[in-house]
Amino acid sequence: MPAPTPAINERLDGICKRQTARFLDHLEATRQTTPRLEADIKRVFGFVFSDVKQALQENCPEASNANAEPR
Repeated sequence: MPAPTPAINERLDGICKRQTARFLDHLEATRQTTPRLEADIKRVFGFVFSDVKQALQENCPEASNANAEPR
């Protein structure tokens, strides 16, 4: 039996973390980062993905169980 597909919110959280890390790694590699900039970037990515999750829940009927494990 295949592993259950992660709920949409879990997938979006993973994407948010991965893309935030990729961007911060780029900034660090190019010596453009500061602790304050890192905190601001994490905050912005968090806001964006929170808004995406909210929009999905409001506009996609199948997202009503976005936090539930698939059956």
